[in-house]
Amino acid sequence: MTYPSAHPTFRLADALFLIGHDEFSGKPHGAPDRLDCALAGAALAELMFERRIAVEDGRMAAIDGRLWQEPLTDLLATEIMRREGAHPIRLWIRYLRDHLNICERVGTRLATAGVVRREQGRLLARSVRWPAVDPNHAASPRVRLTALMMRQNAAEIDVESLLLAALIEAVGLGPNVFDAPVSARMRECGKLLPPPLHSLLGAVVAALDATTVSVRR
Repeated sequence: MTYPSAHPTFRLADALFLIGHDEFSGKPHGAPDRLDCALAGAALAELMFERRIAVEDGRMAAIDGRLWQEPLTDLLATEIMRREGAHPIRLWIRYLRDHLNICERVGTRLATAGVVRREQGRLLARSVRWPAVDPNHAASPRVRLTALMMRQNAAEIDVESLLLAALIEAVGLGPNVFDAPVSARMRECGKLLPPPLHSLLGAVVAALDATTVSVRR
């Protein structure tokens, strides 16, 4: 199955990263660990859109090991190829979050492209901010998604934008970033995803639930 791309400027994980961070302060709009889960799902979805991995019954396997000269997705594809066979998507979500520092890698991709700046905190070694170089440019994924969500016919929304909205809703970013009517429309997007992407979204939600349980303990 092929998925049309509707983000000529930003890849999926990049769009999610920009929506998930304030363009002026560079701080995340929500809990960083939850955003990390969504970013991991978005990065894996990029490989799905490019038909480099396949998803079936909640498991994921590499189907094309060629490198595309895109550092982040090439790294992920190489990691997946190293582990032969199909493995649960939720385990890959956790691996990208806990061991590959997915937020740092997506932020670096955007910084290399000149979209954001990486600013290291002075007091906390792990305190990093990602303010935009051009706030208007960085806000464009949010503006575009808002316009799409207000369409009357949800069936006209491209599948990549549906997944972006579903990931935003899954991590609870919607109410922090979007108006109430837009956030409400996002809650319906997950239901419109094709089965492979619905499985990916479910794996992100499962990783989020595991994170919540871990924190409560």
